[in-house]
Amino acid sequence: MSVFKLIRVVFLLSILFVILVSTWMTERSMAAWERPILVTIFPIAADDDPDTLRFVEEVELEDFADVNQFMERESQPYGFRVTPAFRFQLAAPGRELPPPLPAQFEPAAVGWWSLKMRWWAWMKDLENDLVSPDIQMFVLYRSLNGNGESGISVGMRKGRYGIVRAYARKTTESTNLVVFTHELLHVLGATDKYILSNGEPIFPQGYAKPNQRPLFPQQHAEIMGGRIPINSYSSVMPDSLEQCRIGRQTAEEIGFFDQLGKF
Repeated sequence: MSVFKLIRVVFLLSILFVILVSTWMTERSMAAWERPILVTIFPIAADDDPDTLRFVEEVELEDFADVNQFMERESQPYGFRVTPAFRFQLAAPGRELPPPLPAQFEPAAVGWWSLKMRWWAWMKDLENDLVSPDIQMFVLYRSLNGNGESGISVGMRKGRYGIVRAYARKTTESTNLVVFTHELLHVLGATDKYILSNGEPIFPQGYAKPNQRPLFPQQHAEIMGGRIPINSYSSVMPDSLEQCRIGRQTAEEIGFFDQLGKF
């Protein structure tokens, strides 16, 4: 190997090392809950409906206040109070959509999409004059138009970003926040606690109160379980974060239990 090639390899490995260390330190810092986690919210119009465009222009930081209230309330049963959990900043409304998720969830296709998505997210960060955040949340608003499905939302821990499919309607803001918070907790390390094929919560980790007797009906949804179990075979979507709870396993995954020794 020539000296030039050796220098190039060392340089690239050094960059990779810095990125890995930076990612590791950021993840540890977020899980410590010692400071508010900085989150940039990107409101994006996902269709050309005039009502959607108008709605996106009117998105405000106050629309996301319930997320911090939820985190403050749900941290207290685990021996501490995180307030505020997040410091939100709002990017300018946009219309450019992120790279589409692959139709087939094969490792190669997902890996290539992940690389494109990281590049796209990085460019979005460079385009605004906001402080570089810990997490980026891209909220894709669309009109309802009689279609009950808004698409797949995702939260990626390694890339520290989330893509939230939301409806551009005031009456759905509270349910939009449920999806937003679910994906935000994914970025922090929380895992899904529902059956992928039908969306039903997994017992016991996907239940807000798995020790309740009688077990049904539950009154709340575990935030990563996603739904409120009514009986052993059916469940309903929560109307708002008021109907959601952070269960024991989710609390452990996002670092709540690490705080017990500090108080």
